Amino acid sequence: MVQAQTCDRCSEAHDCQQIYRKLGRAEGPSIAGKVLVAFALPILVFTACLGGFGSVLRGRLAEPYHTPVVFLLALVITAGSVLAASAFVKRLQRE
Repeated sequence: MVQAQTCDRCSEAHDCQQIYRKLGRAEGPSIAGKVLVAFALPILVFTACLGGFGSVLRGRLAEPYHTPVVFLLALVITAGSVLAASAFVKRLQRE
């Protein structure tokens, strides 16, 4: 209701409403895949790397170094996968 009162006092309220109406009806490509790659993939890769490196390196590293090393390895692998996915998507868009 507050927005309607603001629009009532606006001299361009009719044009503004038409623009938003057109934007709401606009059709475009689905971005669900890009969203999954951008947000879900890094989280999944990082989590999998933490678990994998944590179990592989348990007992092979001294306890004080275990967590920082596992964290850094997971971070590097995740950053690499994000960069690789980004390069792959850019290459697909150029073709």
